[in-house]
Amino acid sequence: MANSKVRWNGSTEDGRTTSVQWNDNPFTWGDVSLAVEVAEVLKKAGSSPSRRKQSLDKLLKDTDKKQRFIHLVCRIKGEKVYDDKVEVKDIDVKVEDAELVVETIVKKVKLEIKENV
Repeated sequence: MANSKVRWNGSTEDGRTTSVQWNDNPFTWGDVSLAVEVAEVLKKAGSSPSRRKQSLDKLLKDTDKKQRFIHLVCRIKGEKVYDDKVEVKDIDVKVEDAELVVETIVKKVKLEIKENV
């Protein structure tokens, strides 16, 4: 997704309107990129709770990605994160938190991603 061309100005070329515009969006492109990645992993895993959990855990084996995800969940839930140096290795990430991120970011911003444009 890093090389994707993304149009985000309140409408898409096919006339759809987004519910969030960049100038009033509380999330960074990095947040959106991570949320899209989580959404794709959950979708690919299907409806089995154990497969979804395994897929999410596999994605978040990267400790930097896991820390970014945990901070994103905390921001969405309104919880303050005071220490960026907290070890996240032992924190268990729940599928429900991943679904919250997807609902809050991916389903509301309606990204239009174009490649090779």
